[in-house]
Amino acid sequence: MKKIFLLLLGFTLLSGIMVSCSNLVDRDRFSLNPAKTYRVIPFENYTDTPLAGYRVASLVEGILRSKGFKVADRVWEYNDREPSKEELKRIMSKAMKGADYVIAGTVNEFRYKVGIDGEPAVSVSIYLIDSATGKVVSGATLSGTGMSYESLGTLTHKLIRKLL
Repeated sequence: MKKIFLLLLGFTLLSGIMVSCSNLVDRDRFSLNPAKTYRVIPFENYTDTPLAGYRVASLVEGILRSKGFKVADRVWEYNDREPSKEELKRIMSKAMKGADYVIAGTVNEFRYKVGIDGEPAVSVSIYLIDSATGKVVSGATLSGTGMSYESLGTLTHKLIRKLL
């Protein structure tokens, strides 16, 4: 009886750990060609977390570079405020010159969940835009929650690496 109880307790704890940290990367046909040049622009921030769009764009750019992709120089500068719609349009126009593709996106969630553990929660949509046509040719959505000891940056990094 004691062994059954301990076995059930262990299974319950393991199930709880596996469920508490869930990640989803929806990347239907999202792939990058290493022979092409990419440019990343700030993501639109739909969250209450200030400057999340800059943070995610910076992570995407860094991960692309670390994986050996050709990344064109930035055409934007960091500001201590969110870029306006007009600024993002200007940045997009500049970004399309000198790169085969522009990577843009939205940050839909970027926060620590309220509660005793305060787990990070991230949701990002990424779009691959053909510079020649200005059309979105591919997209992906990344969502996940992490463990209480993880940071938002660490969780976002893991999700982006799964995609790229």
